[in-house]
Amino acid sequence: MHFYKDREPENLLLAALPQNERERLDPFLHRVDLEIGTPITTPNEPIRELYFPFDAVTSTVQEMSDGATIETGLIGIEGLAGVPVWLRQRTTASTTFVQIPGTAHRISTEDFIREVRDRASPLNDLIASYVHAFLVLTSMTAACNWLHSIDQRLCRWLRMTYNRARRKEFPIRHEFLAEMLGVHRPTVSTAASMLQQAGLISYRYGKLTILDPEGLAGSACECYPLMEAQFDKIFDQPWRDAVEDQARTLRPG
Repeated sequence: MHFYKDREPENLLLAALPQNERERLDPFLHRVDLEIGTPITTPNEPIRELYFPFDAVTSTVQEMSDGATIETGLIGIEGLAGVPVWLRQRTTASTTFVQIPGTAHRISTEDFIREVRDRASPLNDLIASYVHAFLVLTSMTAACNWLHSIDQRLCRWLRMTYNRARRKEFPIRHEFLAEMLGVHRPTVSTAASMLQQAGLISYRYGKLTILDPEGLAGSACECYPLMEAQFDKIFDQPWRDAVEDQARTLRPG
């Protein structure tokens, strides 16, 4: 799949569109800055906007009646936040919010339905492939949370977040990590300390820095390559390579 490279880097689903279709959608897409914690979907409330992240990352979490939460999916440059609308649903039972601040293209639900979902747009085929990959991700996450150690799961989560944030440093709290992984804070603090001692990450004043991305990938559970391979199929190439292809278009020479 060839990417439309005559624009500034953006979400890969949009970048994969033919140039004329991308230009047709441009009036309905608004580039916005997303702060950490910004809600994308709230249980049983109407989804009013969808987002194509660029360097922001969102988390989809399931909340229990006792207040416990666990993450079931990540969305970044490879995907679309607000997928239930494409599935002809106006509400959802899960919560999606911004976990890593950054930028995204926003489109209103009404514009998305009229200009994409209910139209013969090539974006629909891309979203269908993305939804399949995301469903595999959520099902594998459930198995991963049950079968694999906290150390392996933390390495997987950090590497997947790094892939989507497109940068090595981002704000994160241990409390947040514990919620995402469904464990108590002391457990995730111990695991993070081990990764720091191994030289894979550093953590200071609420900011986490990825020091060794390949080391994280190598220390992650078997779920990591299987999950990311599902998204490679959307673009007919490893999607992390597609991100790098976009970056090269901006470099002089």
